[in-house]
Amino acid sequence: MQMKKPSSIKGLILSTIALSFLFLSGNAAHAALVTYSFSGSVSDVNRPLRATLPFTSSVSGTFQYDNATPQVGNGRYPGAVQNLSLTIGTYVVNLDPMGDTNVIRIIDNPSGDVFRLSTSVNGSPIGAYEPTLFRLDLSDEDGLAITGTALNNPPSLGDLSSTRWRLVFENIGGGTVRIQGAINSLTAVPLPAAVILFGAGLISLVGLGAGGLRNLRRPHQA
Repeated sequence: MQMKKPSSIKGLILSTIALSFLFLSGNAAHAALVTYSFSGSVSDVNRPLRATLPFTSSVSGTFQYDNATPQVGNGRYPGAVQNLSLTIGTYVVNLDPMGDTNVIRIIDNPSGDVFRLSTSVNGSPIGAYEPTLFRLDLSDEDGLAITGTALNNPPSLGDLSSTRWRLVFENIGGGTVRIQGAINSLTAVPLPAAVILFGAGLISLVGLGAGGLRNLRRPHQA
């Protein structure tokens, strides 16, 4: 009978670890960093930017946000954006963590839905202008793309009437210029941490099951 005690203790420890994985995965499913990549085109460039950012520039980038960010007011999530990178041709800007703008706004309205991401950015100056703000608007004029104001995944591009982005530059005198265009692809970046933890928990439980079967089949010494 003494042979069973270490095995029972080991099984209890493994069971605790497996259940912990599953508990963590359940929590991560409700509070996790969500990452998306996107690409698009340029439709308008103000003159001071054209030498560096021509109309033919390709546009791509990624953004990441915490879907557990508390809602402030109606559909506003200040501080939600954790990371942003935008590349236009060879020109790159990134999230400015010290900037005064970082918010996701979700509008659910019968007259029009909007998923709006606005962040302060930093990057190399172009002439007298420095990049200050990136904004992404995913809009649906029919008001059917978004249900509620919870910070869930952005709406599918196929459900939208417009997908606009803009990058704003400002000079020392407060004058602004911009480059803007449309988004033509928006893709979730796998693999969420919740899925990894959930898989690890399942593997642990399968291992416990296999170990239990081996113990049942193995004759025990008196």
